[in-house]
Amino acid sequence: MKRSSFFTLLIMITAKTLLAQDGTWRIEQAQLPDGKSYNGSLTISRVGQSFGVNWATTAGNYSGLGLLADGKLFVGYGLNSGYGIVVYKTNTATQRIEGVWTASGLNGATGTETLTGRDGNYDLIGTNPDGRIYRGKLSLLKTGDTFQAQWQVANSVYSGVGFMSGDYLVIGYGLGQAFGTVEYVMTGNKARGRWAMGGGSQFGIENITR
Repeated sequence: MKRSSFFTLLIMITAKTLLAQDGTWRIEQAQLPDGKSYNGSLTISRVGQSFGVNWATTAGNYSGLGLLADGKLFVGYGLNSGYGIVVYKTNTATQRIEGVWTASGLNGATGTETLTGRDGNYDLIGTNPDGRIYRGKLSLLKTGDTFQAQWQVANSVYSGVGFMSGDYLVIGYGLGQAFGTVEYVMTGNKARGRWAMGGGSQFGIENITR
């Protein structure tokens, strides 16, 4: 499948700016959805076309993978080894929703996904990093500030949590409810962050610096 300009631009931006984000960051201000504060640090490192992110915080230790678009780092994280992130955007020319995704175990490689449908119910066609095509369905349920997502692909079901960020719909996915999605708005050596966890309807916040 030929990649659209959105897919190409996202991957080019990610590759060019990965090195600028590498290193250790300190959590400057952070709050759980219930209002409780936490602190800690995280490391960001290059993994193929993606970011590897590892947190060590007073709220727990997590690992994730991220993609960068328009100065925003979108990360899917999990407590377990299985997690990923999808970044969707509407192609105004075709009126289709196009996405780029990555997942743990792929060494930072990315796949693509195109959605057609409306009102939270979509048919999808995707391409794995190795070029294999897959088809399935995606359902989205609005829950407060977030969307709960469920993909059905072949005989497998995947769950995720996401939210809108400007023109982007970003969804992190993983096993059980032990996963979430983070958005960092990167500005030099600082970033303003918000996040949601699987099954959650409200945001936490996480602002970082270095």
